[in-house]
Amino acid sequence: MRIGQGFDVHAFGAGDHVMLGGVRVPHTHGLVAHSDGDVVIHALCDALLGALALGDIGRHFPPTDPRWKDVGSRHFLLHCAALMIEHGYALANADLTVVCERPRIGPHAQAMRENLAADMGCAVGDVSVKATTTEQLGFTGRGEGIAAFAVVLLERRRPAIAVEPADPPALRELVARVEPDA
Repeated sequence: MRIGQGFDVHAFGAGDHVMLGGVRVPHTHGLVAHSDGDVVIHALCDALLGALALGDIGRHFPPTDPRWKDVGSRHFLLHCAALMIEHGYALANADLTVVCERPRIGPHAQAMRENLAADMGCAVGDVSVKATTTEQLGFTGRGEGIAAFAVVLLERRRPAIAVEPADPPALRELVARVEPDA
């Protein structure tokens, strides 16, 4: 078994929605980010990559690389889920916490769970999405941005296979197979 933890944060900016767990959530602001800024998926990717000892999301999808500009974060999660499977692991459970004053997460949590479970190939019951506020303290409390924490537990399903580090052609192939979110 392996445990991984992840964290992500993005500032609010211009826009009328935020992407959280692959769900378009209406909001008075958007997020300032290179990709779609989905803090839930970014934190989850970091937790998966950490559990696998494969670095972080920035190593796999550098924000300086124009290929990842405005790409939907579910592509990143599919990549991380593939690495998990290649290394012989399956998700036992994932626990995610979104930290913000607004938007309200509760009405969207089930849809987020369904998206995340589908992308990781697990049951919805293996994924928890919850939210908290900081009681108007700090940058999230002042409404300047949003954050997310993720913890995952991975179970060994089979012996590991030799896996070469993902190279740019393989990443391009992944993106070519799945169209970026509109």
